[in-house]
Amino acid sequence: MSADGKGQRPESGQISHEDREAIRKRSAEIGQKLDALHSKKAERARAGRSSAGGPQQSAYGAAFKFAAELLVGVIVGGGLGWALDRQFGTAPWLMVLWVIIGFAAGLLNVVRAAQEAQTKNAPLQRAAPSVKDDDGE
Repeated sequence: MSADGKGQRPESGQISHEDREAIRKRSAEIGQKLDALHSKKAERARAGRSSAGGPQQSAYGAAFKFAAELLVGVIVGGGLGWALDRQFGTAPWLMVLWVIIGFAAGLLNVVRAAQEAQTKNAPLQRAAPSVKDDDGE
């Protein structure tokens, strides 16, 4: 170190005035970034609640829709088969055939609806973070 005092370092364990100001500035920037992230997160949460009652309710609705489509296919097929069996006197063969056809049609509708839902939610899945945040919420 020079004898005139320039270039001296603060004693061990002490921070210079410039370093303190730099730390304060960085912590203020980090605080602003965190505030912005929290406000964006709150806006997304509000938008999620306002549209269709939130993701949980939407998932229950989709599951109910899938089950209903499958059940309706089987019931309609069974009803058609039963009516045709009564008409032609072929009991129970046409009913069994039409229950199987109704099940296949219902399953096809469920697959189509699931593909449509997956296509609709693909941008959300791509935008989601790959790892959960460690913010404790």
